[in-house]
Amino acid sequence: MVKYASATVSGVITAPAQKLFAIVSDVTRHPELAGSGEVMRVEWVTPPPIRVGSEFRARQQIGLARYSTRSFVQVYEPPYRFTWLSGPGFRKPPFGQLWGFEFQPQGDHPSTLVLHSMTVPVPLLNVPPLSWIADAGARHETRNMLPTLENLARMAQARLIGDIRIVLSPSQSHRALLPIPT
Repeated sequence: MVKYASATVSGVITAPAQKLFAIVSDVTRHPELAGSGEVMRVEWVTPPPIRVGSEFRARQQIGLARYSTRSFVQVYEPPYRFTWLSGPGFRKPPFGQLWGFEFQPQGDHPSTLVLHSMTVPVPLLNVPPLSWIADAGARHETRNMLPTLENLARMAQARLIGDIRIVLSPSQSHRALLPIPT
């Protein structure tokens, strides 16, 4: 049995899915969106329209360390799912991190359940201490993902309502992209 360092943070935002999708799929807005504060600048490498395989580049900073990442869109299903692989430049997993958003409209009112997910698509044996390492990495990322949901609500001129849920396991949208069956 294998395990992935993976987390999903979800909550309801009082905005329609189309508006939220437009914000997260405009990667040039990720410096304002990312709760980590690490994303400094993002630019598209591939010209529009956005599609699976489109590439963008980000400049990031953690403390004094500055670095660049290359990202490739893995899922582009407006207005429901947007997922990209970020890392040293590989177009498909397992190298890098899968990041994504899934939007589920809630009833007739303009509220949307937002699932923000991260998966490191490298399988680890689901035994201690490897399973502990995967969970620790996932918990670390949730500290950045929670403020991302708050930023998304603010950028949409909406509110984050109700309880926020954290799950340490691959999201449904990431399962199909993982290198081996989960």
